[in-house]
Amino acid sequence: MRKSFIKSIVVLAVLAFSFSMAVAQEKFPTEPIRLVITHTAGGTTDMAARVIQPYLQKAIGVPVVIENMAGAGGNIARAFVFKQKPDGYTLLVSQQPSMSSGEIVSGGKFEVLKLTHIFNIAGKNYDCVAVPFDSPIKTIEDMKKASQGQPLTSAGTGIGSNAYIVAMLLKQKVGVNLTYVPFNSGTEAALAVGGGKTQMGTGALDSYFPLHEQKKLRVLAVTGPTRDQSHKEIPSMTELGYPQVKIDQMTGVFGPPGLPKERLDVLIKAFEKAAADPEFTAAAAKAKLTLQPLAGEEFFKESKSFYDTIKALEDVLKAGASK
Repeated sequence: MRKSFIKSIVVLAVLAFSFSMAVAQEKFPTEPIRLVITHTAGGTTDMAARVIQPYLQKAIGVPVVIENMAGAGGNIARAFVFKQKPDGYTLLVSQQPSMSSGEIVSGGKFEVLKLTHIFNIAGKNYDCVAVPFDSPIKTIEDMKKASQGQPLTSAGTGIGSNAYIVAMLLKQKVGVNLTYVPFNSGTEAALAVGGGKTQMGTGALDSYFPLHEQKKLRVLAVTGPTRDQSHKEIPSMTELGYPQVKIDQMTGVFGPPGLPKERLDVLIKAFEKAAADPEFTAAAAKAKLTLQPLAGEEFFKESKSFYDTIKALEDVLKAGASK
């Protein structure tokens, strides 16, 4: 009786092990992969996803579908993906540090450092500060002086976004008195500035620059630590004497917490192959997308540095959000 019982336990253990091995070795992927974008079509986050999408699709062998899920400064999409089954079929495309701000400042229902960090596509596509083309504001000092009597209306994307962070740094660190007006995308915000609906705006340079070229608005400066490599003629806030308004940026792909290593490895390999495709790099250059390929642990390390930066600015950013 005892021998029979032990034999049964051994058989069950072998079956359990065989089942787990079968699951681990299950072919992946076998169905379309969904890239959930935090903002509407046309913005820098959306652009990064759409530029790499056909090359990722070719590399991974299944359709890659893009879904724009805008709202709450990107927090709706982030919270949605965070609670999905970690099977590798639903992924998030989001920017840092706006994602960290979305958690820390806006109370988003997700945890940045628990998301599976898969692959970073782009970076150093900086935000900017702009005014309508016919505005009397020509410099940041002009902006500061003009705001002293009454707050300037400032367009940007949702609370907690990169554009919001820049606006709050201008407000809290430089002394520009402003009222922040959020829009669903950087393109909408830029159109508001170019159309004179707001007196200034902050947001992705790639969203504002077409209207700058059309002389609908004027970009005064970029807010990265250096000049934007795609538009080197525009000065940075740091070189203009405002180093306190400095924020780096990156756009990457994340999965829900707990994504199995086997599937993570497949995804990383596919993204790396797509990013190395000469046709992709040519398409990125045409779209003026500054590439910053980072995978796995290297990506996580860089992402965590953004998180730590926003954590250090928590009081400044929350002070702006409460007003």
